[in-house]
Amino acid sequence: MSVPMDRTAVVMLASGLSRRYGRRDKMLADLGGKPLVEHSAGMIAGLDALVRVAVCPSDRKEIGERLIDRFVIAVNKRPRDGLGHSIAIGVQVALQFKPDAVLLVMADMPFVEERLLRDTLTRLGGHGGADIVHSGGADGVRPPTAFSAACFDALAALDGDDGAKAVVRSGKFSVIGLATPAPLLFDIDTKDDLEIARGQMAIRGKYASEPRETPSQPPVDPIGLGSCRAGPGKRAAGR
Repeated sequence: MSVPMDRTAVVMLASGLSRRYGRRDKMLADLGGKPLVEHSAGMIAGLDALVRVAVCPSDRKEIGERLIDRFVIAVNKRPRDGLGHSIAIGVQVALQFKPDAVLLVMADMPFVEERLLRDTLTRLGGHGGADIVHSGGADGVRPPTAFSAACFDALAALDGDDGAKAVVRSGKFSVIGLATPAPLLFDIDTKDDLEIARGQMAIRGKYASEPRETPSQPPVDPIGLGSCRAGPGKRAAGR
């Protein structure tokens, strides 16, 4: 049994101090013709979630003002208290909507795709599911991360710089890691990271704009594999 998206609170974290980036707010830095924060925000805005919460800093109002038409804004007055504090604020607001799951997404990860968010929810809760499903698989605990209701109190009490790692590694909850392509989990901490992301965006744009050849006839299937393809309910291993 999985948790449906329409019973999930998606919490986007956008109130970090960007210490490694410099004086300017990285969330408003241009990436592919729009601010960095808009890549995650635009994707999340298209989800049929129970509620979308954006945790935004009180001293940089431009971020919240940009998102207020698509998100419930959770104002973080103490971003210096770390990622854990930011998560707690977002979760406390999300719990007012009585979700069955909370899905944490970072606003500085521009390449996260909708299918990854939905895949985390398919492994959450119920028979054979887990209390926590994180991205990264054997490569370590990475967001996006989904949490069942069993974790809500622990998330709402977080503080400090370690984010939700204390909850994931507490041993109190069952945890599953999803093998995830590393490029999807690229996060932007520095200006060098931003330049790498711009290069990746340019490559993606180039391939997206190139015309694809359409075969004049169906491909030959000499051994009848077409009759053995997975039905629409099947997913690739590890998803």
